[in-house]
Amino acid sequence: MTQIKWGILSGANIAYDQLVPALRRSGHGFVTAVASKNKGKAERFQVPEIYERYDALLKVPYIDAVYIPLPNALHAEWAVKAMNHGKHVLLEKPAALTEAEMVAIKEAADKNDVVFMEAFMYQFHKQHERVKELLESEVIGEWRHVKAHFSWMLDNDEDIRLSRELGGGAMRDVGCYGIHAVTQIVGFRPANLSMTARIPSKYGVDITSTCVMADENGRTAEIFASMEMPFINRYEIIGSKGSITVDSSFRPDESSDGFGKVTVRDSNYHVILLERHSDDQYLNQVEHFHECILKNKQPAYNAAHSVDMARYLEKSYESLENNSILVNVG
Repeated sequence: MTQIKWGILSGANIAYDQLVPALRRSGHGFVTAVASKNKGKAERFQVPEIYERYDALLKVPYIDAVYIPLPNALHAEWAVKAMNHGKHVLLEKPAALTEAEMVAIKEAADKNDVVFMEAFMYQFHKQHERVKELLESEVIGEWRHVKAHFSWMLDNDEDIRLSRELGGGAMRDVGCYGIHAVTQIVGFRPANLSMTARIPSKYGVDITSTCVMADENGRTAEIFASMEMPFINRYEIIGSKGSITVDSSFRPDESSDGFGKVTVRDSNYHVILLERHSDDQYLNQVEHFHECILKNKQPAYNAAHSVDMARYLEKSYESLENNSILVNVG
């Protein structure tokens, strides 16, 4: 097998605008089918087969892999069903609402011997490998604090990201990127955390939230997420000798010039290094996923990492729902 036949569960915009075009840029992916309750949304993909039911697509024997961009509350159910049908699964973030859900996903992947990956596409942009190199070089000394910020303005009151029943909320929608960068790119391992938020009564979910974390070594991190503030996506690592800032860190493709920017400053906040990086993070993501299928190996970011991510998110909301108490991560 040299070409992976894909099915898409849902006609979501992220699939139409980003994932499917990346698959079509790939030399290994072919989009065979889309399943959607909205026929018009499915037809715009211009694929050979359209299904009204998700399970009908999963029963197609020659579909190798599925991409699932359904509402958050449906992720675990359909990921497990897909893997039980022998499909490899690329699941939109956040993969699960709870650690228990993510453990069930991991068990399904192991049992069915399929590739599973949570779709944090941004991590496949080369600017983050550069950040890791800079951290290892100790150009900023020992890192002590990390800040991540992802905000944007949502102007549709009917959007699923404002639905409590569907697993909405700013920290789940964009804050998860910050948690991922802090824990998976930088390597921060929280021992405890606390989350605060603004929760309008008409929605019942956080539309602006902040999570503060600490590890066993006294290092700290803060993750800010909002669906009601100007579009900003960046993270910053502060060390004993300086700092590293990554602007357009999560959506460099949406920046004014299409580049991500890595800036290193010394202890006086003078710029000592400024780099601009261009890359195709969506294409890199699907190519890595294809390689894992074709070579029968696990993704660099695998289901065990996603279990950790699910725990951090679940603990964040546990804190929020209990008057922002300090919660041990475990």
